[in-house]
Amino acid sequence: MRIDADTLREMAAALPAEDRDEMAIPSYLHKNPALRWMAWKRIEVMARLIAQHCPQGGRVLDYGCGTGVLFADELAKASAVVGVDLVLDAAKMLVEKRQLGGVTLLKPDVAMRDVADASVDVIVAAEVLEHIDEPAEVLAFFKRVLKPGGCLLVSLPTENAAYRFGRRLAGFSGHYHEHNAAHIDTNIQKGGFRLDQSSYIPMRGPFAIYFVGVYRVGAGGR
Repeated sequence: MRIDADTLREMAAALPAEDRDEMAIPSYLHKNPALRWMAWKRIEVMARLIAQHCPQGGRVLDYGCGTGVLFADELAKASAVVGVDLVLDAAKMLVEKRQLGGVTLLKPDVAMRDVADASVDVIVAAEVLEHIDEPAEVLAFFKRVLKPGGCLLVSLPTENAAYRFGRRLAGFSGHYHEHNAAHIDTNIQKGGFRLDQSSYIPMRGPFAIYFVGVYRVGAGGR
C-alpha cells in the first residue's frame, strides 16, 4: 500500500534534507513519471517477496524502515513488525496516521540489544546496507535473530552507469553509499548467508538499477 502524497510531503517538511533524500521521498513524488515508477517498483517487488516468504502471523524486522513504506504490506501477513532506523520521525508519523498497532519502532542499538535470538521470520533490508561502512555487526545481528528457515530480503543499488544517471536525473548529489550491490552480496554470503533467489529492477544487464536478493542462513556460494 502506497503512502499518499500529502503524507510524504508532510514527512519531507519535517526531515533534514539528507534524511529526506535517503528515505527516497523526492523519488516517490518526482515530477518525472519514469523516476516515480522506478521508486515505487522496488517497493512493489519487496512487497511481493514479503507476501511470499512471511508466514501468516509471523514477525518481520524492517531494518532501515525509513518512512515505513512497507509496514502495511508487512502487516498483511505478519502480526508484528519491528521497524528499525536511525531516524524514526517519518515512521512514527505513518504509524500514528494509519494507527498501525502491530508496529514497534526501535533505534538500531536498542534493536540489537532487545530483539531476541531466533525470534524473527523475515528481515527486510531495503536500500540500507549500502549506507553501512562495515556491515559485519549488522549481518551477525540478522543471523542471530532469524528463526530457523527464516529469510533475509535485501534490495541494493547496483551503482552502475544507469543507476548513476538516474540519481543525477533525480537531482541527487553528494556521497550517500559506501558500497554497491556486488560488494554487499559478497559480504552477506561471507557473513553466513546463502543467496537463494535474485532479480534485478527493471531488468538484468546494463540497465539494472537495483539488485534484489533472498538469503537464508547457510553456506554461501562463494
